[in-house]
Amino acid sequence: MKIKSIKNTLIIILLSFITITAQDSYEIKSLRVFQTGNQTSFPISLLGSKITIEFDIKGQGNPNWEIVFLLCDNDWQPYESGLLIDGLSNTERNLWFETLPFRGDRASYHYKGSFPNENVKFPLSGKWMFFIQDIYNSDLVYGEGKFYVVNETATELKTTFSVKRMEGRNIEPAVFGEVLNIKASVSLPDSLFADRIQNVEIIENRKIEDPILIDKSYDNEFRYYEIDDINSYSFFAKNIHPGGAYRQVNLTSRTKHSPPKTSAHFDGIEVSNKFSPSGRDYYGGSKLVDYQNTYSEYMDVEFKIRPPEGYYQNIFLVGSFTNWDIYPEFRMEEKDGLFTTTTELKRGVYDYQYVVVNFKNNYLSNIDWIELEGNSWSTKRNYYIFLFYETEDEGGYDKIIAYKQIRSKNK
Repeated sequence: MKIKSIKNTLIIILLSFITITAQDSYEIKSLRVFQTGNQTSFPISLLGSKITIEFDIKGQGNPNWEIVFLLCDNDWQPYESGLLIDGLSNTERNLWFETLPFRGDRASYHYKGSFPNENVKFPLSGKWMFFIQDIYNSDLVYGEGKFYVVNETATELKTTFSVKRMEGRNIEPAVFGEVLNIKASVSLPDSLFADRIQNVEIIENRKIEDPILIDKSYDNEFRYYEIDDINSYSFFAKNIHPGGAYRQVNLTSRTKHSPPKTSAHFDGIEVSNKFSPSGRDYYGGSKLVDYQNTYSEYMDVEFKIRPPEGYYQNIFLVGSFTNWDIYPEFRMEEKDGLFTTTTELKRGVYDYQYVVVNFKNNYLSNIDWIELEGNSWSTKRNYYIFLFYETEDEGGYDKIIAYKQIRSKNK
């Protein structure tokens, strides 16, 4: 896996977004999307429910921007077909920006909008992206985001969830062999064709960039499907590590944390959670102080971890502020066994973890989420399960025809 390159300046990456600074004086910060009314929720518009998009802007004067929404294929590539792009209902223009009340020069304005609305519709079930761009020059894209739309379900997903010991390997310590198995079964109505089923995609918490895929074109002993009957299939995902609960950094206290720079924690340097993975979290989300609060400000936050002695592998800071993706800017620097990195965050609470990665020549390999964070059946996770179908409607597109959310339970 080649690590992603970031054009121009990496600002802050939140939830399902990559934020880019254009070649002018504006920067987008704290870009997020979530179900309206719950900022820690998964980004999905379900049966017409609304999603909220919000972000801050650093710059002088209100920008002339619009937000364009596009349906995407299974690989997150926007369609270009005129049948799938409705120019009359896919763009939010005349964005309203509010002046931020806090002092400082890190951000000046705030935007918050909910969709669908009178200007924007999501008529088709599938993967969607939005692009924040200059109203006069669509090549100037300042930020982008991903979300799912499920308007209808043509069939039902029946799921089975179980805890097992890892198959095919003898794991030491034994706790690292604790895994989850998910089975999703579907019976298609007569109006649909089994050969058009594409795959089942499972998203753990907020890891949109790292899905669990069960593809009909590729089977192995841990990701496979079975034909149960005519138009009936079962999809299996085995050996899923539950991992450990996410760590949290809480920047809401003005007495403990104040700009320009602060520490993520004041109760000592963090250490490995390899054998103590329990705890509470936001299922990979974040909760920011309201933008109208005078103290909803930005600061540089320093993270430190001291792994076991003699541990010199590459460690990356990953969390809700990186979209649970791995970026070179979040690789931690090591000195005398102490790993540190600093990133800019807005006042709030964020889930995060430390991830071990082989990193060479700008390539990532052997990504390990449990080495420093532990693994336990007691860890609670949300799993969002989507069944994709290659429909001929509207000229053809990758359609979500079934959806289900499940939550792992304590053993």
